[in-house]
Amino acid sequence: MIEIVIVAPTRFYREGLTFVLQNVADFEVVSAAARIDDIAVSERGIALVDVIGSPHGRSAVMSLRARSPGLRIVVLGVSDDESEIVAYAELGAAGYLTRGHSIAELVRTVRSAATGELRCSPRVAAALSTGARPDGTAGPLSRREAEIVELLEQGLSNQEISRQLRIALATVKNHVHNILGKLGLQGRADAAAWARSQRLDRSALLRTTGALRPANGLVDPPREPVNPR
Repeated sequence: MIEIVIVAPTRFYREGLTFVLQNVADFEVVSAAARIDDIAVSERGIALVDVIGSPHGRSAVMSLRARSPGLRIVVLGVSDDESEIVAYAELGAAGYLTRGHSIAELVRTVRSAATGELRCSPRVAAALSTGARPDGTAGPLSRREAEIVELLEQGLSNQEISRQLRIALATVKNHVHNILGKLGLQGRADAAAWARSQRLDRSALLRTTGALRPANGLVDPPREPVNPR
């Protein structure tokens, strides 16, 4: 039996999915709510998360992963933009459906996610396996960037990071800018949430946003200006 939770702000959409999926063999909808905070906590099964029109879709995925690491997340309503699909996959989504997919495809995607398989186009699969995004913006986090992400999670300011790592403030700002670009995130809070969601997989901090990339694919940082004593 595959247990399913549904997160969708629109009630009739949420209830419609529940009605359809309850009638699929081996599927059981155990919770449905408008917000992530309102669903029952689960450490297994599949979470269907509607991100249509939401500017906080990625943050929602990170929050749910941090809350229930064992839950496999399928995002609903992503655009056809491969960069967006890759971004969600790298953040830990186990599957996705664009606005043009059918209920039959949803059922197949849920079954695939339950077995740990990601259904995606060959180009998206190639991007995930190589750590390169379709838009060419991705690259592995350097060791220094991984250090800074961890410090962001701890709530340190740029100045505090500069003092702790003994590097120039401008260098810290540049690293933070690069980190946000590589992770496809909007701000420091999102980077901290991403770090928390990846904590169970320590090596993910050294990959391209948690992508399927060998943990030894590290990039050594260039020499950085050191703060004068």
